[in-house]
Amino acid sequence: MGCGHTLPDTLAYQVDRVRRLIIHMGLFKTLMARYGTAVLVLCSTQARAQQLVQAVVDGLVDPLVAREASVLLEQQDGVLMARFDVPTRNMMLRVTPACTLNRGTLNTMLAPLGLHARCMQRLATMPQPFRHIDPDNCNDLPQQAR
Repeated sequence: MGCGHTLPDTLAYQVDRVRRLIIHMGLFKTLMARYGTAVLVLCSTQARAQQLVQAVVDGLVDPLVAREASVLLEQQDGVLMARFDVPTRNMMLRVTPACTLNRGTLNTMLAPLGLHARCMQRLATMPQPFRHIDPDNCNDLPQQAR
């Protein structure tokens, strides 16, 4: 895989993620008990500060490659979460507004995996239902030019 990144040991990675979730849930419960509504406002503010990046990903046919791509992108500055969906050939990222990831950089990172992103769009997260990008009809979507 390119960029010097390796896929972490699957079991160790999953154990670490569960450990972090337990810590965060415990912290959330403690903060809610002490500070109540202030914690909800803080969480809501952080969620609004995130942006959604979507794209169609050509060459995405293997769930293991999808997982490898997710891990690779989650290691990048400003990327909070990365998901690649094989059946829909869609990518979804949650990023900070300061994240500088653009289509060119994304495609450079994905190329060693045999993947190519197109029809990329970056939006402020909204409380609307998530919608996949149709791989066959996405030419009318604005291209990300950051």
